[in-house]
Amino acid sequence: MTTLRLDGPVDLAQHIPADPSGLFFHRGDGLLARGEALVLTATGEDRFTDLSQAFQQVSAAATVDDAAGVRGSGLLALGSFSYYAASERPSRLVIPRAVLGQADGCAFLTLITADGEDPARGLGAADGRDPSALLAELFPTADAEASAADAPAPPVPHIEVASAHTPAEYQALISRAVDEIRAGGAEKLVISERLDARSSDPVSIPALARRLAAMYPMTWVFRVGDVIGASPEMLVETEGSRLFSRVLAGTRPVADGGELTAEDRDAFFHDPKERAEHEYAIRSVTGPLEAVTEWISAPAEPFVLRLPGLEHLASDVSAKLRPGLTSVDVAGLLHPSAAVSGMPRADADRINRTIEEQDRGGYAAPVGWMSGRGDGQWAIALRMAHLDPEDPHYLVLQAGGGIVEASDPLTEHAEALAKTRPMMRALRG
Repeated sequence: MTTLRLDGPVDLAQHIPADPSGLFFHRGDGLLARGEALVLTATGEDRFTDLSQAFQQVSAAATVDDAAGVRGSGLLALGSFSYYAASERPSRLVIPRAVLGQADGCAFLTLITADGEDPARGLGAADGRDPSALLAELFPTADAEASAADAPAPPVPHIEVASAHTPAEYQALISRAVDEIRAGGAEKLVISERLDARSSDPVSIPALARRLAAMYPMTWVFRVGDVIGASPEMLVETEGSRLFSRVLAGTRPVADGGELTAEDRDAFFHDPKERAEHEYAIRSVTGPLEAVTEWISAPAEPFVLRLPGLEHLASDVSAKLRPGLTSVDVAGLLHPSAAVSGMPRADADRINRTIEEQDRGGYAAPVGWMSGRGDGQWAIALRMAHLDPEDPHYLVLQAGGGIVEASDPLTEHAEALAKTRPMMRALRG
């Protein structure tokens, strides 16, 4: 495989291919992928370890010519894991054929071929080719594609939405969760709702991703396999021994285009229910990290992260990772955090699945990428939808919220619906 350094920075959002095999970017930096050189899959309790080891074996055997030498350059895989170990949906790592990436203003292009392949086969060969010409060929800009097609701007699609439950049914699920907590089954649970969405027009992955990035610039926009979304929560990011995790738990919905008043934000920040929920989430991250880090730094108090339509209690955790672990290893150690599961984790997941009566698939599971060096970024697949590979008009949105003993079913229902708004807004253009 070969990584070429490009002459200047690029706007990744304007280079998204029509059907990317993967994408993951945040505030201008990240990765776009085309094609599949190799797909690794795993299921069960050991899916994180199995995929980490399988990719490390591929990396050890790879011939790498990396002229960029920045985060994400060289051999890499993009991946999406399934939430439950018992899920029928496989977890997967995709080694793409071509990657357009950018880190700290340095743009690069990576081409990957499998053993025995002609380098000129498939998406293109790097030997003797001008990097700018390769970029234009493999990742043309949206403006270039539109000009080539000479097509007018598409009309706003009509979106039909159907919830899995009526308001009364979903609020009854929340009441049931509160009863479980009061009975001592768990300290916290996370109950989610599903919405079936059907678009009058086929869903355009590039357009949807561009809208998500423009509307929610503080998030990590992703698409791998059947999941797409814009996550505000980074489960784990590693670079060498440096480890970072952004923990979100505690939410207040706000009107689109608005924000909480200073008085309401202060009340939110000091709300005992919200602070307790956030504390559970912090413990679920820092606790497991103690065994694999030399030190951990977590703030004494959270900050309020303001996003369109929602405000969250957030905490940024940093740590020094001990040698020998990949970013996928750490993601497996931390998944699922209390922000998407509850406390204690095993009991919460058992009760959550009983109440929800469904496999979460890729919802609330790690999605992101890992390099051949083991570094990577794994967000939690939130503000997301599952794509249907057989029907480009159909998506399944999923969102939920943390439940503690003081939770109010009506308020929790409103929060779950508010968390589907980013995807609905992006779908409607």
